[in-house]
Amino acid sequence: FPSKLTFLITFTVAAVSGEFPNHKVVLKSLQEVEFECKQYLRIPADAEGDCEPRCEQILLRAWTDCHGFRSVPFGRHFHPDHADEDFLNRTQLCLDAALEDVLEEEVCCQSSLAWQCYRDQYGNPRQVPQLAPMPDILVRSTVEDCARLLQINDLELTLYALTRFDVNDRSHRLLRCIVIRQGLYGDVEGPNVDRMFVQGGGHEIDENSFRENARGCVEYLRRECHDNSTLATRIVNYCFPPGSGPGTIALVNTVFPVVSSMIGSVHDFVRILRNLDPLLKPLVPILAGPQYALNPEIHNNLLDPQVDSLIP
Repeated sequence: FPSKLTFLITFTVAAVSGEFPNHKVVLKSLQEVEFECKQYLRIPADAEGDCEPRCEQILLRAWTDCHGFRSVPFGRHFHPDHADEDFLNRTQLCLDAALEDVLEEEVCCQSSLAWQCYRDQYGNPRQVPQLAPMPDILVRSTVEDCARLLQINDLELTLYALTRFDVNDRSHRLLRCIVIRQGLYGDVEGPNVDRMFVQGGGHEIDENSFRENARGCVEYLRRECHDNSTLATRIVNYCFPPGSGPGTIALVNTVFPVVSSMIGSVHDFVRILRNLDPLLKPLVPILAGPQYALNPEIHNNLLDPQVDSLIP
């Protein structure tokens, strides 16, 4: 699956408290990735290579050469002083000043300067392993695992993706399986807010506000007494909808590339949508209720007749 839909699925979950089984979660410490990178890059134990910080940040999933540095997952590996209220601003100012004159292609230099800013300005390095955000390939495997376990076929998954997995009992069970498999949700504990925030990565919302909003929303939905699968789905859609947290991507921009790759090609997907259009439009409001019907943007961009123009 391309990154965008898989990201949507990983983004839409979080946690309040409690212990979570790790399932496919990857936990890494600074010490572990330092040891690994010295092996990979053949660097002596008492030396530091020019590109070693970049290697470490890649393993922590805090760096890509395409998108650069990800502050949220990397910051989890440093512990700021409780009395220090300015560590975030100070670290960002350090990054801005240090990277201002560095060329875009100088990725090793960029990652090294980022490491130095966090060490000098953010806080002391932690010894405890922290969450490494799931890469696309690992997210994809959780979706495929759950679809196989629950015997969900491609066309079902197409419909479920278009309706945010809130169509019927099978779609609810699928989304619940996915987020549990990713170690981001539990029936007793609820969603894992800390892991969700790290997985999302970004600066669009203050973390304290993010946590408070999630807590209130989850408490409200629990009082509705839904079954476990429906509750998980409603928490995903209402407490962490697209646009509510770090790095979110609008659903309409995620569905098309993901489901098309699942079925085979963009053109095949467009043809299938055209054939399903008469069925989907009346069916979804009946099955899920008007409040869970297809997003109007999806109708406009995918299900309406103009999709014919996408077919050569």
